[in-house]
Amino acid sequence: MAVDVPPNESPSASIAVKQIDVRATTLSIFVAAGTVYAVRESGSLLAPLLVSVLLAYALEPFVRLLNRCRLPRAVAVIAVYALLVAGGMVLARVAQRQIVTFVDALPAAVRDFQRSTQRHVRETGQAARPGAIQDLQDAAAEINATIDASGSQPAPSVTRVTRVDAPFNLRTYLADASIAIGTTTMRLGAIGLLTFFLLLGGESLKRKLIAIGGPRAQKKVTHDVIKAIDRQIERYLVARMLISAMVAGATWLGLWWLDVREPLALGVTAGVLNVMPFVGPTAAVALVALVAFQQFQTIAMTAAAAAIAGAVAALEGNLISPLLTSRAGELNTVAVFVSVLFWGWMWDVWGLLLAIPIMVAIKAAADHIEPLRSLGELLGR
Repeated sequence: MAVDVPPNESPSASIAVKQIDVRATTLSIFVAAGTVYAVRESGSLLAPLLVSVLLAYALEPFVRLLNRCRLPRAVAVIAVYALLVAGGMVLARVAQRQIVTFVDALPAAVRDFQRSTQRHVRETGQAARPGAIQDLQDAAAEINATIDASGSQPAPSVTRVTRVDAPFNLRTYLADASIAIGTTTMRLGAIGLLTFFLLLGGESLKRKLIAIGGPRAQKKVTHDVIKAIDRQIERYLVARMLISAMVAGATWLGLWWLDVREPLALGVTAGVLNVMPFVGPTAAVALVALVAFQQFQTIAMTAAAAAIAGAVAALEGNLISPLLTSRAGELNTVAVFVSVLFWGWMWDVWGLLLAIPIMVAIKAAADHIEPLRSLGELLGR
């Protein structure tokens, strides 16, 4: 069968063009994979930097408010930091007192629960039915026994070697924990210091970015991108604060209705932990369950308190948060969920915290850069 070839183009030229396209596509895939790998491996550097930028955005309204009171910017930043340190110390002292009280009362609560269970067994004359976990453990033990019995026996000349696990070394565990705590403390200190310098720089850093943007047309694009990112990040932070306040209020009302001790403190803790997607709400539910178990010492009341906290977390995570954050950042719900999954895989806890702000910034930049308009349209609502 004959193949039609344009007058000025030979078959070999057509084949060469196709080969160049394949090579370009392959190169693009390798570049994208290398970029993802580089970003993932540089998370220990990039994540604290982006957290500092996000904190600077969050604290900027308070610094601006003090500027309007005719305070110099440096004095305003120092005042905001002093208020943050004072508030953190007060919260840490309150939390320490409550944690000490909880830990001191927990052994007595466990003993009382065991005694009430034994008393119930004696009164009813029936032993408690083993739960599903015990059933699984029994089944696993039977399977292991069957496998061991049916396994091939070693030859008489072969000596069976039993693997002996190394004993738990408390000194090694404490050393690893100390290293982890020291690394985290240094990272938090670096974040605080970098946030301080970003707040001191203020608008001057943005003006420098605009100045090095190139010709006048490119400087205008850089200015528009920076302003769009500022506006979208501020809207996202306002939405995030509103969501945390709603979670705190709903958790407080539910626990107050159950007569759980310190419902306000638990509600505020749930609201603060809610900033961390997936991990924070889970930790809040576990904390509420522990406090309820310590107070009531019954499975029913513990389950009721945990169910209230879990219902609030589920409602927030599946309805309120995707709706408000997508509207604030002009992102569609699919983009919000995919960004949380992707950046959580990239940087773990840091990625969960930064996922939506990163995508908000990318969306704001893509809307003002002509080659990226299609990406902005894909991420938009």
